[in-house]
Amino acid sequence: MTLLSLIVDGLLLVLTLVALWFGVRLHALLRTGEVGYAWRFVVLGTLLLVLKELVRLGDQLGSIPWLPIWERIAEAGFLVMLCYALWRQWAAFDFRQRSRTRYSAWAQRAAQLREEKTDDETIEERGWRWRIL
Repeated sequence: MTLLSLIVDGLLLVLTLVALWFGVRLHALLRTGEVGYAWRFVVLGTLLLVLKELVRLGDQLGSIPWLPIWERIAEAGFLVMLCYALWRQWAAFDFRQRSRTRYSAWAQRAAQLREEKTDDETIEERGWRWRIL
């Protein structure tokens, strides 16, 4: 147990607590829908990462033989939660992209112009409007 490794592990614990704080705040903002569901798993994974850092710090303060195993279990749980949360985020955005009809910007603008009433406009005015937009 060196002083430098103890300082580094303490700093890592503080950084994971900051990450947990930001994760909880983001979950509070995005708690609904598929995106919010994914952030719930990010927060749970960050809790496991905090547990891992606490176990690592505890292992440096006192030598207990089973602590490194729990550290690896917490790290594996964090990685599983992170992968699942990222997959949920990807699935939410991929689903939204697939369910939306895709039109080019030109086709969307042409549809908007067709919907507008153009009784008083001449062809020249319509052409001028296209050049401005």
